[in-house]
Amino acid sequence: MKRQAACLFVSIAIGLGAGSTAWAAGAKDTSDAAANKAGGGDADNAGAADTGAAGGDTGGADTSGDLDLSDTGGDQSGQAGAAAAAKTSSTLTWQDIVVVPRKRFLKGGRFELAPFTGVSVNDILIQHFVFGVDLNYFLTDALSVGLQGNYYIKHLSDREADVGLQYNRIPTLNRYLWGAALNFGYVPAYGKFAFFNKGIMHWEIAVSGGLGITQTEIIPRDVSLAAFQNMALTPNVGIGGRFFLFDWLTINYMLRDYIILDKFEPLDRSRAMNMYVDPAVAKAHADAKLVNNVMFYLGVGFYLPTGFQYKTPR
Repeated sequence: MKRQAACLFVSIAIGLGAGSTAWAAGAKDTSDAAANKAGGGDADNAGAADTGAAGGDTGGADTSGDLDLSDTGGDQSGQAGAAAAAKTSSTLTWQDIVVVPRKRFLKGGRFELAPFTGVSVNDILIQHFVFGVDLNYFLTDALSVGLQGNYYIKHLSDREADVGLQYNRIPTLNRYLWGAALNFGYVPAYGKFAFFNKGIMHWEIAVSGGLGITQTEIIPRDVSLAAFQNMALTPNVGIGGRFFLFDWLTINYMLRDYIILDKFEPLDRSRAMNMYVDPAVAKAHADAKLVNNVMFYLGVGFYLPTGFQYKTPR
């Protein structure tokens, strides 16, 4: 109880002391104002009086009502930082603050001319090299529609010759001549990665699908049979991507499966050997098979127009 009474007494004393100090300062300001008013009417005397008063206050306590933070002896570095921030904020705008950067490359409304070359990867007896071109138009940055043309060159592997030597069999094979397709593309993912800590490489994943035709030709087992050709319906699906180099150039890659409904040389040898001398008769008795021709190819993409412009603000 005594301790509480002592604390109360000290608090009252401090409050009275602070009040008397404020009252004294107010009285002094009032008396100074009255003296200045009585000292003269012209502006020169008033200016001299104010100058003298300011000089007199330099070494003593500040009796004005304003709080001067420059004389408090605080952290000078903090004040300098605040001043720099104030100066910088006067020149920056919200448009200069970019949280998510724009995409490096825009494709919407542009054409892509993309030559490519590749090789088949799923047939151990016969290999096909392909040379082709894609012509795509991008409806949006993610959707495209285009035409594709392919030209094939066959290559019989060493294993194809070994089959005839080891098993006394000649495999039934067809070669591809050319193909064409109408394809639709979609870009499900877009990203970037650091390239040897020297730059940023932008890339995207693309999926594609379409429908076309492929012209094939049989490789006759029977030397007396003339080769016949087929026009095979060919749906296709693919997955690949692009690396963006410039505003008009990309590097493309794709793994595409051409699903070919093809016709092969007849296997029926129970009839006369001369039955299939006529290619038309042999084709009428051909065996239909569904074949997967999986191709991997690389290419480049040239974009027209060569530049693009953002139509939305950051």
